[in-house]
Amino acid sequence: MKKWAKRSAASSVISLTCRKMLSFSIITLFLFGLLTSVQAQTTIKVKGKVLNEKNQPVDGASVIVKGTTRGTTTATDGSFSIDVPKNSTLVISGTDKEVKVTSEQDLQIQAISKSSMLDDVVVVGYGTQRKRDVTGSIVSIGGAALREVPSPNISQALQGRLAGVDISQTSTRPGATMQIRIRGTRSLSADNNPLIILDGIPFIGSLADINPNDIKNIEVLKDASATAIYGSRGANGVIIVTTEKGGKGR
Repeated sequence: MKKWAKRSAASSVISLTCRKMLSFSIITLFLFGLLTSVQAQTTIKVKGKVLNEKNQPVDGASVIVKGTTRGTTTATDGSFSIDVPKNSTLVISGTDKEVKVTSEQDLQIQAISKSSMLDDVVVVGYGTQRKRDVTGSIVSIGGAALREVPSPNISQALQGRLAGVDISQTSTRPGATMQIRIRGTRSLSADNNPLIILDGIPFIGSLADINPNDIKNIEVLKDASATAIYGSRGANGVIIVTTEKGGKGR
């Protein structure tokens, strides 16, 4: 009889515990559903398309919720889709455009790119840097300044006029090409001649092969950070030559 009473009491305790756990589970599910419902009501889906000043789709533009890290990027056709809180503001990267959204809608955003003054930044192949950070690694000279010094080739006109660029005569032959070393000799056995880029194309000749009268300007990239976009070919520095081009009119 005592054993049966103990078993009955134990069963009652287990039954009570199960009911409590069931009640707790129901309350938890109810609260979770309520929270999801509230969140769904305060979050809206916004779709749209980002166009530039020429009404062309902008690919890869970042659309960010202002004041947060939540965002997305536009597809090749300029379209995007993002879930945002109500009454939030969307910011388009690289522009001054901000759009406030209050309800689910399809947006057509015309974003005008910010103009960057070259006095403030220098645009390089892998990003932008402050001008003061790259002044020591980039030097430029115009074609008019080159023609101020009568010389049979460009290297002689450049001699002593570019900081960090050592130009010396190694041959007594008339019209011989001068030796160019940018910030000294880099290797004891390998080639130390700089890479020459003529109008955006690697030039296999020497500076003596270019007509000085055709040159618009010359830029010299001297250190690793400036020459990184050319890889190992720019290890000895890069000389970028831009020539004169034809224009409209007479």
